[in-house]
Amino acid sequence: MATSPAFYSSILNLPNSKISNSDLGFNRIRFWVHKNQSFTPANPISIADSCPSSSGSCNSAAIYNSLTLDHDSINDEEVKKAESRIGSKVRVKVPLKVYHVPKLPEIDLTGRVGLLKQYVAVFKGKRISANLPYKVEFVAEEVSGRDGKPVKFSAHLREDEFEFLD
Repeated sequence: MATSPAFYSSILNLPNSKISNSDLGFNRIRFWVHKNQSFTPANPISIADSCPSSSGSCNSAAIYNSLTLDHDSINDEEVKKAESRIGSKVRVKVPLKVYHVPKLPEIDLTGRVGLLKQYVAVFKGKRISANLPYKVEFVAEEVSGRDGKPVKFSAHLREDEFEFLD
């Protein structure tokens, strides 16, 4: 499918008389509908193709895809310390309300005792940006759920929002 010069003039905001060549150097994009076919560009771009320096010498650049970056590296002592505390009892020491507990419109966690269940700042050996990295499980004794058992719920907290009781 060929594109007319009028199409390019409308996109580039140029009059038709200024466009003499219909092939403006734009790469044609092809789309495939069939499964198991991949897109392969006709003219791949190489960084070392053109050298902007006037001296004629050009250092080629290389781009590497790294799975572990320096800022993503994990401090093993910090992770071991956090994971060793899993299963500990904790008490919320700051005023904190949550609104996601079933059968309750809001619940105040201040002074509640819970069980530290998970440290979520590391996922599959890589640090993630969890701003509330500790998952704590609480029991709402004042509300009964199915089978008359109290409702259990979890909340994500920062380390400065609770204290360890063990």
